[in-house]
Amino acid sequence: LLKEPRHAVISRKDADSEEIYKVLKLIPDSDLFSSAAFGGKDLMFSDAATELIELPKITDSFLYLREDYHEAMHALKAGNPPAPDGKIEWCTISHAEQQKCDSLQIPRMECRRASSVEECIQKIMRKEADAIAVDGGQV
Repeated sequence: LLKEPRHAVISRKDADSEEIYKVLKLIPDSDLFSSAAFGGKDLMFSDAATELIELPKITDSFLYLREDYHEAMHALKAGNPPAPDGKIEWCTISHAEQQKCDSLQIPRMECRRASSVEECIQKIMRKEADAIAVDGGQV
């Protein structure tokens, strides 16, 4: 059994996780989890993913990502103001990932480009982005 979380969607503390989940569920899984049309692999989400699972409210980042990841996640939770106009600012880390994100054409989601996971996390901390999907080992 896999004891480490493989992938997680990280969001700002004040971001409405239920709303992010609802918006992502509007996208057909075949579009969300496939990167082939963009000439890349694992763009935004793992190509091996088959579904999104909303964790129970009692499962916070500490319970899900375990102690090893808690400090990094804690920094993302610290005192961010509400996202403006209810838009979700999704952070991408490559040209192909940006293309895939833009092609999803979700009215309340805008795609913001960064050069690395670390830069995306900085953008989230500076309130320039709201969320990113990462591999558990990248946190």
